[in-house]
Amino acid sequence: MINKKKLGAFVLAGTMLLSMGTTVFAAGEPTVPDVNQNGTVPITKEFEMADGLRTPAATFKFTASPQTQDALPATITNVTYQAGETGTFKDGKYVISKDTAISFTGNWKHAGEYVYTVTETQENMTNVTYDTSSYKLRVYVINGTNGLEVEKITAQKITAQGASGKTNKILFTNTYTKNDATLTIEKNTEGDYADKTRKFDFEITFTKSPMSDRTTFTGTIGAQSAEYIAGQTETFKLADGEQLVFHNLPVGTTYVVRELAAPDGYKPSVTVVENRTTTVNRTAAQEGDALDTLKEGGKNNLVGENENKVTFTNTYKDVAVTGIVMNNLPFILLVAVAIVAFVSLAVIKRRRTSGK
Repeated sequence: MINKKKLGAFVLAGTMLLSMGTTVFAAGEPTVPDVNQNGTVPITKEFEMADGLRTPAATFKFTASPQTQDALPATITNVTYQAGETGTFKDGKYVISKDTAISFTGNWKHAGEYVYTVTETQENMTNVTYDTSSYKLRVYVINGTNGLEVEKITAQKITAQGASGKTNKILFTNTYTKNDATLTIEKNTEGDYADKTRKFDFEITFTKSPMSDRTTFTGTIGAQSAEYIAGQTETFKLADGEQLVFHNLPVGTTYVVRELAAPDGYKPSVTVVENRTTTVNRTAAQEGDALDTLKEGGKNNLVGENENKVTFTNTYKDVAVTGIVMNNLPFILLVAVAIVAFVSLAVIKRRRTSGK
C-alpha cells in the first residue's frame, strides 16, 4: 500500500508535469496593446538631443529574430528622421517620437507560444548612441472561432544588467550628442579717456547639459587656463580686447555671465549670440551698474552647435571741458603774440609822435 507521503509526492509530480505543458497567464500580466488577430506589434522609437542641436537625417533599423520552431518570419519597418525635424521640448532636451510595427508573414501552423528577440541594428552614425537593450517577445496563438489567431503578446525588456519585468510597450531610445561647442566671452572698452589696461571683474555659472555627464569645463585667457565647475559661481577678470574662451563644451550646456559694478564712470552693455542668433542686447540703466546676460524671464544662455559669443562693452563717460584745451593751445599762443605785437607797435608809434 502506498502511504500518504508517497501519494502526496505522486500528486505533486503530476501537477508539475501538467503545468509544464500548459500556458498559464498571471493575473494582471502586462501585454502589448493594440495587437490584432494577425499579431502586428507596435514599436515606439524616440530620438533625443539637447537644445541647440539640429536634428540630423537618420534611419534606424530593427530585427525580430524567431527563437521557436515553426515561428513565422517577422519584419519591422524602418524609422526615418528628416534633417531639421523638431520634437517635444522637455527638461532641456528635444524628443522626437515615431512609431513602427512588427508584422508576421504567413499563417501560423499550429497553436502555441512563439518567442522572438527584438533588437535595434547597431550602426555607426556619428554622434549617435544606439539603444543596446532587447526585448523577448512571446506570441500566444490559440485555436479561435475562425481558426488560428493571436490571443495576446507579452514583452520583456533585457538590458546589460539582465532581464526586467514584463512591459506593455516596446521602446527604443537613441541619443544624438555633440561635445565640440565653443563659447567666447569678450571685453571691450570705449571712450577717449577709457583705461585700456584696466581689468574688470566677472562671474560665470555653468549648468551642465542634460545630455552629458561633464561638469568641469576648461577656459583660457591668452596662455592662462582655469577650470570652471558646473553649479558653482566662478570669477575671472578681463581687460580691453581680452577673451575667455571655452572649447569642446557639450551642446546644451547653459550659463550666465555677470559683470560686477564698476562705479568710476563706466557704463556697461552686453550682447549675447547663442547658436548663431542674437538673444540679448542690453545696456545698464546707469554708470556703475552690474550687468548680466540672462534672457527674458531670467533664463540662462545656451551653448549651441554654432557660434556662441558674449561681448561686454564698457563706455567711459565724457570729460567736461573746464580749462584750456591743449589741442587749441598753439592757436591761442599765435593770437596772443599777434596782440602783443600790435600793442607794442602802437606804443612805439605813440612815443615817436610825442617826441616830435
